[in-house]
Amino acid sequence: MAEVNHYQFNVVMTCSGCSSAINKVLTKLEPDVSKIDISLEQQSVDVYTTLPYDLILEKIKKTGKEVKTGKQL
Repeated sequence: MAEVNHYQFNVVMTCSGCSSAINKVLTKLEPDVSKIDISLEQQSVDVYTTLPYDLILEKIKKTGKEVKTGKQL
């Protein structure tokens, strides 16, 4: 079984529509994405996945949201 990575992104989100858009694109990657935790207050998106970091970053950017930082935890 592939190792599950935890990525955390700092994403500019102004409303629940923003977080919903990100949730929607990431949910499409299931079952490779096992958990998505989005906090509008903290402007953070936590993703638990077996997929590479760059792919997740690309998917978030495709929603048109600005990704300020991202890291693997």
